[in-house]
Amino acid sequence: MEQWIEAQDFIAADVIRWKEGVFHNRRKGKALRIGERQVAAEVLERGEDGWIKLLVRGCIVTKDEAAGKTVQTLKAGEQIRRAIKTVLRGKVERLLWDDETARAAVLASKPATSRFTDIPNDE
Repeated sequence: MEQWIEAQDFIAADVIRWKEGVFHNRRKGKALRIGERQVAAEVLERGEDGWIKLLVRGCIVTKDEAAGKTVQTLKAGEQIRRAIKTVLRGKVERLLWDDETARAAVLASKPATSRFTDIPNDE
């Protein structure tokens, strides 16, 4: 049974899900919001530049707001790239690991790269 918890941060190998708005670009003016989708994806790589690579596991349309415009779902197995701040804006949830102590061991073995920790200078 899968259990999702609210996540403030995530690491590679986590499976996360979030909601993101879908927009249609117009020739003039602001983009038009046409709906919303919920994406579940596995974190493949977390870059130092604020971007993450994700492998889509599932995607469903949660809102279809504009008549005549269809919200495209992402296909399972597709690799996507998103900004970390964009994903965190969408109420991120993390799938609990079968063995959370293994996740804690992975976190302990890596240097602190969380967005909440400061890396001390050796100067």
